[in-house]
Amino acid sequence: MSKKKLKPVSLNMPVDENFLPLAATFVGQAARGFGLSVDAAEELALAAEETVAYITRIDGSQGQDVTIDCRSGSHFVETDISLPIGDLQLRAFNMTTTIDTDDEIGLDQMGLLIASRLADRFRVSRPAGGRLRLSLVKDRPYPGIDTGTPLKIPDALANVRLEVPDAAQIKWFVRLVNQCYPQTLFPMDFRYPGKMVDMADAGDYRLRLLVGPGGEIGGGMAWRWEGTRTVACFGPYLFGDPSNSDMAISLVEACIADIARSPALVLINRMPTFQLPDGYFEMLGSLDIPASDGAALPLTAVFRLMHEDTGCVVWSHPDLEAFLRDEYRRLVFPREIQPVVAEGETDSAFSVLSVETDRHLGRSTLRPIWPGRDGSENLAAHVALLDREGMADIRFEMDLGVAWHAQFTPGLLQLGFRPRLLLPYAGAADRVIFQRRCDQ
Repeated sequence: MSKKKLKPVSLNMPVDENFLPLAATFVGQAARGFGLSVDAAEELALAAEETVAYITRIDGSQGQDVTIDCRSGSHFVETDISLPIGDLQLRAFNMTTTIDTDDEIGLDQMGLLIASRLADRFRVSRPAGGRLRLSLVKDRPYPGIDTGTPLKIPDALANVRLEVPDAAQIKWFVRLVNQCYPQTLFPMDFRYPGKMVDMADAGDYRLRLLVGPGGEIGGGMAWRWEGTRTVACFGPYLFGDPSNSDMAISLVEACIADIARSPALVLINRMPTFQLPDGYFEMLGSLDIPASDGAALPLTAVFRLMHEDTGCVVWSHPDLEAFLRDEYRRLVFPREIQPVVAEGETDSAFSVLSVETDRHLGRSTLRPIWPGRDGSENLAAHVALLDREGMADIRFEMDLGVAWHAQFTPGLLQLGFRPRLLLPYAGAADRVIFQRRCDQ
């Protein structure tokens, strides 16, 4: 049964220190109403309060108003703060930032530093002609899988049927995937059965399982949207009879049939299992997976066009253009490449990067959040920190539909990153994944 979907709530208030308790109370109560724990709701409330408090100290903000929107996602609560200013000093949101308590400017940034550490994720956006918008996200906590209790693997099944799974079947399925496959072949969400149930209930994931006559799970496949016109699939996963090609084909065809009824242009699989049948996908590119002996093993991503690709405009730094032209020619993707070159326009002083880390795999993925003149230096500082933390696999995702992302290209190449994988329509346009050599 689907949970009742609650509508977003909104608060519009003056930029005034006297209203700071109102901002904190509103966000805290909204977060609890959307299902966050008391502690998590208080952390999100404090993050919002510190952000608004910082705004009150900015010249020109007085007499303006700030809008705070709270909404619930499948596994998170998000607070969006619409800011009445044209620019905001956001470098405190970098994981490399430290504050000098003897410096007045540094102390002024302390509130934003606190806000960035209390949120699990954040985004910054500014539509053309619109307000700056800061989004703070707090995830609901979910217990991980108990790997110390192995499951019984079903025997080979003679008769199976395709089913849309219920909550119990989803949890059983992801536990089987965790037991039978390496973590490089399924997304992190699969490590949290309860999270997968909530995401499937909200429509973030769609799944099909192969179920035997006694209710046994013989295999399954999952898929989700990635960008506005691309769907990413995972699997097929088979248990008990992993070489059964008929079962693998039925799962892939069920996935394709479901996606064919949607507006998706492309279906991709970035971590295909060896059971993926031939003839349904084409090679997209590969990334290296670090092995225990220090070597790097390639993992090939594949794609399938679901409808005619009429093309789009992408933005590129000149140093990336040759790679893009070669890939678009090989993949037969119609694209118009527009160069991005600095021509004296004023930029923000400080850039912001987000970092998603998977410590089980020793992997960190950097994503640009805000442009700045210090892009190369900021990138180098993040990579140095991740090196100290022992991350063997460092990646950078660049959205070719966002022109300013291109400014990070020279810094990436200088640090030994190389463009490895082009994901069609995985962002505002295509997305390029850069990877630093795993043995570097």
